Amino acid sequence: MNNHTESILRRIVKSGNGDVEAVIIKNDMVVFPLSGSIAIFYNGIKTSVNAGEILLLNKGIHQLEFCDCELLMFQLPMAEIERIILYLSTNYDIDIYTDHCCDTCRFRNFFVTKSTASLSEFFSSTNRFLDIDAFDEQNRRLKLTELIFLIFSSGNNCLKYRLLRTINGCSSRFSQAIYSQVFDPATLLEMANNCSVSTSTFKREFSRRFNTSPHKWSANQRLDRAQILLQTTSRPISEIAALCAYTNLSHFCKTFKQHNNLTPTQYRKKYKIK
Repeated sequence: MNNHTESILRRIVKSGNGDVEAVIIKNDMVVFPLSGSIAIFYNGIKTSVNAGEILLLNKGIHQLEFCDCELLMFQLPMAEIERIILYLSTNYDIDIYTDHCCDTCRFRNFFVTKSTASLSEFFSSTNRFLDIDAFDEQNRRLKLTELIFLIFSSGNNCLKYRLLRTINGCSSRFSQAIYSQVFDPATLLEMANNCSVSTSTFKREFSRRFNTSPHKWSANQRLDRAQILLQTTSRPISEIAALCAYTNLSHFCKTFKQHNNLTPTQYRKKYKIK
């Protein structure tokens, strides 16, 4: 197994004897066979998952068979996925609600579907990224955000429903109020008022949910958005700075370099998705 991060794994099985493994999944997981196939057993029925298909596993125990395959495996920690979904809802107009619910969604603890072209390219590029020594925690977060964005953009209601049902409090007024203010120059008091709580309660609840201060969190969110825009668009750097609520271009470039050890131009050249 090639393991560069805790939540994005590459597993290579060169051979197998057909044994079925009982695998404990602690977080929901997306699995994508790059080559070969795996099988999942549920209620006595064997379902094969081949290269070009996506397997979503809900947390729990799964009976899996691995044989001559190479897999990418993305763990989906509940709290992080909630933050990503709310972030995308606020900044990319992603609809985070669905009334979809079919028998597959209700009764199975897994789901298999064909990958879209954009998702297949995402998995291929992630596989290439895993070979880069610089694939660190920051890139892991960006890749996870990109995966959730592509899933929500794919039009697959089952995948969307399953992501939404795993998170807790996606409609939380507190969380939505926080994400709606990421790119607004709001003071701590204004943020607390928008959440309908006192300043002390706001700081305590914010720390409990995000494990950092409002100022640091907001700065990181803005820089994360800048990284995504540099990777996925050809917008001028000055325009990206403005979209990320930086009114001074030189300040944006200085802050970005402090955070990434690369200037925006260097970052785009190194990580731009072709």
